[in-house]
Amino acid sequence: MNVTLLLLTLVFSLVNADCGGEFKIICYFSSWTGIHPEAKNCTHIVYTFARVEDDNTLTGVWNNPLKEFKNNKDPDLKVMLAVGGQDYVIRRANEMMSKDEFRQKFVISTTKLLRTHEFDGIDLNFEPSEALGPPSSPNPQVIEDKKRFTVLCKDLQEEYAEEAARTGRTRLLLTITISGVKKQLESRFELDELAKCADWLNVQTYDYRGSRDKVAEHHSALMPAASATDEDKDLNQDSAIKYIVGTGIEPSKLTLGLPTFGKKFRLTSDLHDLGSPASSVGSVPYTELCRNTNSGWQRVFLDDRKVPIMTKGDEVIGYDDLQSMELKINYAKEQRLGGIVIFPVNFDDSAGQLCNHGKFPIVSLVKELTSNYTVSCAPLTTPPLNTTTAARNRTKNITPKWKIPRTDYFGPNIGPYRYHRRVNNSARILNSIYIVPCVLFQIFFLIV
Repeated sequence: MNVTLLLLTLVFSLVNADCGGEFKIICYFSSWTGIHPEAKNCTHIVYTFARVEDDNTLTGVWNNPLKEFKNNKDPDLKVMLAVGGQDYVIRRANEMMSKDEFRQKFVISTTKLLRTHEFDGIDLNFEPSEALGPPSSPNPQVIEDKKRFTVLCKDLQEEYAEEAARTGRTRLLLTITISGVKKQLESRFELDELAKCADWLNVQTYDYRGSRDKVAEHHSALMPAASATDEDKDLNQDSAIKYIVGTGIEPSKLTLGLPTFGKKFRLTSDLHDLGSPASSVGSVPYTELCRNTNSGWQRVFLDDRKVPIMTKGDEVIGYDDLQSMELKINYAKEQRLGGIVIFPVNFDDSAGQLCNHGKFPIVSLVKELTSNYTVSCAPLTTPPLNTTTAARNRTKNITPKWKIPRTDYFGPNIGPYRYHRRVNNSARILNSIYIVPCVLFQIFFLIV
């Protein structure tokens, strides 16, 4: 009887593997600022940015300045490496994915670089953010072939599972940052496939407005504007999350983007309402927004969008403060999402002297509101936009189409050695979330 209960418990835990875990606080860290986040408030820190070299290898990182955070402060902290973020990297990524041999070289190089510098995983961030600077052209680079992107994700997932089974190390994490715009989600991502091969998906629920817009609007509204029509109804966080969940993806596989910057517009007409003609001025860090509140800017909270703006003369800034951030954090919990992505953590008030809310008030708020909270397994209280029932998505091993000999690999504490890539059936079985429950059920019925 005890064996039977144990088997049922194991099966139940596998079936609910996407929920019941910790709420992730993912701090995106821009390496060039020199401002380090407080590790105690982050479950994951994402170090930015690596790039795709001309020879199709992962490069641009020579050390990991954050590894001491794990060694000395929080051994449970995960430090990841992001690749992407800017136009030229996305252009190179498109070229890398265009041929099997290019993609294979990239996949193998990621394992070597991550293990060499003691990173715990990789985030494929091929969604450029205007917080890093305006795009270099009127038509920013995007991933051109969503099927090739899916193949890359599957190849990386299989590579990391196989490497972990062979070396005995903890498997490297694989995450993907996706757009928060419905139209782009439909055209540029195979969401159901990406949800299977990635550990989770970071939803870029900001940059809804920017340099390409000719009107003043909020770039990261939680809810749609009451006056929104047509595609404008989709330019908000709630619409993005509900669209993705409506495709059948488990909510706990998603993390919500929380921007630490606002977008400034300069009005170009006598009209001073949101939606009025305007030109984009650029992104404004949270610390500068705090300065504005003490220098004559007027704050207005938008009840429909659940976010504030500040105005002064002919300028208007759509941004987030602690009030709107609390609403977004609670929204993520109510929708039983897997976590929050703070982008970038460097724009938070690291010294605690500008915003008068202590050090890192944004990160601290997320930590406070999610302390001792685990991701809920209960059904959503409100139905998704698409109520069609779909199969739950699981991370699983997927055999890639390419198989060639490996000339080098890094094993645990033994340096590089020669290795011939081969199929590892036992590793596949142990890592497959579909096969294990079937085996356990068979054992259960044999015992009964």
